[in-house]
Amino acid sequence: MTGEVECQLCHKPVRSGVARTRRVGSRCWRKLRPDQRATITALTRRGRSLGPHQIRAALNRPAPAAPDQLALTGGDSHEQQN
Repeated sequence: MTGEVECQLCHKPVRSGVARTRRVGSRCWRKLRPDQRATITALTRRGRSLGPHQIRAALNRPAPAAPDQLALTGGDSHEQQN
């Protein structure tokens, strides 16, 4: 029997084999954004065992910009023109 694996987000024991591989429990997995899930899934499909640092790096990436979303800048463009 392998050692206990805990979720890297809530630090509770993980039981399923898939959750052990990705080191994220099913409750926390449902709370992740789709891009975060895709990143962790892609890393685990390559046969890599994920450590806490790789998981945190994947989860701390900013969300991709959605279509028609304005870029975040320091100030309002109308204030800068006037």
